[in-house]
Amino acid sequence: MKPGFYTKLSIALIIIVAVIRLVFALTHSVSGDACWHLSASRFMADNNQIPSFEGLGRLQAFWPPPAFHLIGALFFKIFSIISLDIANLSLKLISPLFGTLTVIIAFLLIRKVFDEKTAFYSMIFLNFIPIFLDYSILAYVGSTTAFFSILSVYLMLNKRYILSSTALGLAILTKYTAVFMFPMILYLAYKSYPDKKESLRKLSVIVFLPLLISSVWFIRNFILLGNPFWPFLNGIFQGTSLGITFNTFSFSKIFSLDAYTKLYLEFFGVPNGDISVLSAFSFPFLNYLLIIWLIGTLIFLYPFIKGLYLKKPKNNEAGYFLKSIHILFLSYIFMLFIYITNTGWSSARLLMPVLPFIAIVWANGTSSFKLRKAYIILAVLIGTGFIMAEGIKLTTAANEWSIYKQDFEWVKDNTKNNDLFYGNGQCLSYNIDRLVINHKAQIDFNDVDYIWVNNKWRIDFHTNEDSLNRIKDNNILIKEYSNEDTGTVIYKVKK
Repeated sequence: MKPGFYTKLSIALIIIVAVIRLVFALTHSVSGDACWHLSASRFMADNNQIPSFEGLGRLQAFWPPPAFHLIGALFFKIFSIISLDIANLSLKLISPLFGTLTVIIAFLLIRKVFDEKTAFYSMIFLNFIPIFLDYSILAYVGSTTAFFSILSVYLMLNKRYILSSTALGLAILTKYTAVFMFPMILYLAYKSYPDKKESLRKLSVIVFLPLLISSVWFIRNFILLGNPFWPFLNGIFQGTSLGITFNTFSFSKIFSLDAYTKLYLEFFGVPNGDISVLSAFSFPFLNYLLIIWLIGTLIFLYPFIKGLYLKKPKNNEAGYFLKSIHILFLSYIFMLFIYITNTGWSSARLLMPVLPFIAIVWANGTSSFKLRKAYIILAVLIGTGFIMAEGIKLTTAANEWSIYKQDFEWVKDNTKNNDLFYGNGQCLSYNIDRLVINHKAQIDFNDVDYIWVNNKWRIDFHTNEDSLNRIKDNNILIKEYSNEDTGTVIYKVKK
């Protein structure tokens, strides 16, 4: 092959999948945790402050590191100059933007350390693996965390240790789990600066600067919620117990097969790693499709298993870099064990910063195949199937949410911007663009202006029975809106 051939293939693949990622992102319906994240960004843009206990659809206070949300707020402010619709659409651009930037930095890094063929193989894995495709489309913080994490590694390899430390600080300011990038960064710094005095000085900066950047948020959470890592490790810090918190440790969860099954399922595109979600929809030949999917995932994953056991390459830089990857894997396995013992469950999106490095091991495993060209064709076909499945998932979700468009529009057209709602589901606040007290909270009819009830929908939480009984038995509520088709009822509270 001529020099540059695999680079051209990589660039073509990056561009094609970037376009697919963008189209999917702009046309999908925001759901799940993404509603909460984007509601927070909109609140920051509208109020020029970070939320705390305001009604953004959850009972919890606003706790996650805010880098993603601040970027969203900036997008919203800039594009709201054009129109509110464009501003809302711009919020969907954050994940595909940082997802594509992550892929580009990964390509540059892998080509620098290894070669263009390894970089191309890595691009096949990273662009097609469902978990990365999912979270570089959906408005979650994962792709932003992955970008700052791999940027930190790339800058460290180029001996830009202050910029690398700054990027790591921003990664931690996006998601707590980025702190587990430290062992890899420190090892790379140690190998990059063989002089002991210089190495020690730079290592101290690499430890101090990211913690300094991210400490502002840990201090804020400690003051506001009594726990710098709230809602995690809450039993240690004895922080506030508002909403869902994680106060205990159960080491038996480490041996639970469910935690790892969920991880695998989500890794390969099953929403939240919950296979029962699929049974709620009428997909033809679902059982046969699941068998084909399982076989496809095993074939796609095999080179990674093989790559873990390959000998260290002769290239010194590639050799110690692979060692740093194994250090990173051990660090994130340790993180998963802490997470599982504290929360009782796991999520593949926690591994977003690790995916570019899994791609490298996968690429090395693929390179060791005698029939690797045939395997690459098969991997691309399987990856194309993953993308098609992604399109089906997003279309199905969009169709589900579109049913309630009339209900959402009624709220926007008939209530004031500062009206406070009580309602079910964390996505309600995002869709009606109003502050919403979560349905798990005790109703205070003196505080809220409207009450939203819908226990028919399959795409969000139902109102608890206690709240439903209080709503039905109360004579200060006026039914303002009812839609028999969707099951939505909206009550106005008499003042």
